[in-house]
Amino acid sequence: MKLTRLCGRRDLSDTVISSICSWLRVKDVKNCRLVSHDWNIAAKPILKQKSVINLSSKFYESDIARNERFRRRMASFGQPHHVHIEVSKYSRLHGLTSTNELSNVNFFTKFLSPQKLGITAEISSVLMVQFLEKILLNSSSNLVQVELGLDVDDDLIRGDDPLREFFNGAEFPRVKRLDLPFSRVNWSLGKVKVPQIVAAFPNITELRVDSDLLPVLFVEGGSSPRFLSKLWITGGMSGYKCNAILHLTQPLKHLHIEEAFDPSVHHWKPGHDTDISPSLYAVLSKNCHTLEYLDLGLAELREDSETWKFPSFPNLKRLNVMKGFYSNDNHAVRFDSEILNYSETFPKLEELQFSPWEGDWTPYFQSFFPAGKHICASVTRLHISDGKEHANFIEMFRERDQGKINARFVRILNLFPNADNLFMQELKSYLVKKGHILKPRSNNNRNRKFGSQTRAMTKKKMGSSYNFYSL
Repeated sequence: MKLTRLCGRRDLSDTVISSICSWLRVKDVKNCRLVSHDWNIAAKPILKQKSVINLSSKFYESDIARNERFRRRMASFGQPHHVHIEVSKYSRLHGLTSTNELSNVNFFTKFLSPQKLGITAEISSVLMVQFLEKILLNSSSNLVQVELGLDVDDDLIRGDDPLREFFNGAEFPRVKRLDLPFSRVNWSLGKVKVPQIVAAFPNITELRVDSDLLPVLFVEGGSSPRFLSKLWITGGMSGYKCNAILHLTQPLKHLHIEEAFDPSVHHWKPGHDTDISPSLYAVLSKNCHTLEYLDLGLAELREDSETWKFPSFPNLKRLNVMKGFYSNDNHAVRFDSEILNYSETFPKLEELQFSPWEGDWTPYFQSFFPAGKHICASVTRLHISDGKEHANFIEMFRERDQGKINARFVRILNLFPNADNLFMQELKSYLVKKGHILKPRSNNNRNRKFGSQTRAMTKKKMGSSYNFYSL
């Protein structure tokens, strides 16, 4: 089996590679073949844990044969760890009485009992709801992660009892992560009530939801899952949706926002929409003392709106700024301090990322990499990527250069002297090649002036510093 690891391109995830390599007592896997007894022993349980088995069902007779083949193939692999079931609205589910329907029910509810279960289904009948409930209830003893991607057809379930609770009030206390990747579109009858779904999983620590669900899930005076510490928001989030996060009663350690933005002029609803920038600042300020991981997609703002603003984060370990950097957006980023000082605003920051790197991000460059003497000794990894597949960072620099990767980028090297990951190494090489970094003075001259011991102590305290042309 050939495993290739290149910048921006991987056949196996980092977690799989690192797990296998640690077992084999090697540091890395680079364009090599591992066909051995060790590989088989090490890879099998790891791949089983990381793999997602996708199963679809339309309740046709062909499903019976498919299920039997699956059972035979899985006999040597063992009980599946992560299963995702997809049920189309065209599935022939009429009464759970025919042979093929009963076979599918038995297969999904008896044979499968994974720890991680995902269900994508178009709810076109009350029977479909009951079928999905059976699958979940049967797996309840093992489940630690659940994903429910539901598309409800109101017209086809109109005969359902509007007072009927999700799972009839059953709970899944062992589930720690709940994913709800769907919106409220066409939910006028409210047959599947999102708050009821969340209430069925009282002990979750991680919740991943579409931004459309925020005003439904988090209401003023409402309660939140008592152990919730990680909130992952997908889709575009406006100020109106963002304000709902303020109603969370639990402090967050990890907040991921895929895209924060202001609706365009044509989609702006006066009296309903609010500017995203002050709303996001309020959310960040409320959780600034507990947040350790923050992922933000900063999209476009209205022309006359406030710019992005960050409070200080005394305990933040990782900041990842995603998206943003639009060429037609002249907004910068402001901090509570007039000029960003990492040791004050992010005193415990270890990792700083900008991914993907797109467009003209000059205003953001000045905000996050100000000219000055302040350094950030705590950051050990800084990474910028554009989301494309490049053979290496040098190729990315060449493609994205166009006069933008110039002497200013030496600030990055000087601001973060202890960040020595691959990106920082190749950025330094690229700047040297372009002539933006002057060649250091010879060691003999330095020794005569300072002495080797003094120089070593200075480097240890302050980190390396590079000479560069004027900015």
